[in-house]
Amino acid sequence: MGVIDVYPGVLLSSLPWWLAAPLIQLAVLVFGMALDETYVNRTTVLTGAIAVHIHGFVAGEVGLLVGLYADLGLVVGAYGVYAYVVDAYVGDAFRLVAFFAYSPLSVFLVILTAGPTVVGLEPLFVPALAVAAYANVRLRAALPADPYYFGPESAEAFEAAVEAGTESATGVGTAEATDGGTDAPADTPTADAAGPDGGERVATDEPRDEAEPDRAGADPTAAGRSTERGILPEFMRRL
Repeated sequence: MGVIDVYPGVLLSSLPWWLAAPLIQLAVLVFGMALDETYVNRTTVLTGAIAVHIHGFVAGEVGLLVGLYADLGLVVGAYGVYAYVVDAYVGDAFRLVAFFAYSPLSVFLVILTAGPTVVGLEPLFVPALAVAAYANVRLRAALPADPYYFGPESAEAFEAAVEAGTESATGVGTAEATDGGTDAPADTPTADAAGPDGGERVATDEPRDEAEPDRAGADPTAAGRSTERGILPEFMRRL
């Protein structure tokens, strides 16, 4: 295979193509993990598929299995990015596909073994996905914190969070929380103290800005982290 006759930009133009291409693919995979702040999430499927397509352009051609893998990843990944933007619930089918087939490790091994083909098929494609799936299972069991995040845990939790956020934004329930302008007792649970699943959150003495509405799907944020996941601006999340 000869040198790719393309100009890879100012920063990468001084590097050989065999080094510049993996760096670009790695940057795409890291970007997918950074968006939702975890190893596998709703955005890594799309960024993984894009990385495979980059490999196809660099290599000049790919076999049937890798080609279908990349195209399916674009379709499934587009849905995942939509769910990420609106912080929507994604079902078990998406979670399994993202977990076993389109994790960054899965994509990396597919790209690494995509070269040899037999009658147009990559013989190492299935073994690569199997090794990545086993490694992901072991990774989840080994790490103290779960490296996988797919948004609200159920459709009901998502709908409850949306309803709670709407009520908070419109001020519904504020009048019930106070009587004649007096504050509600500190030990009385209010609608704002309930989580998306209807359970009561642990009360704290820390003051809360009543004018700031909760974002739908705020439940997935972990303790000690910011109230916003990812790096997309708020107006994109409300599209």
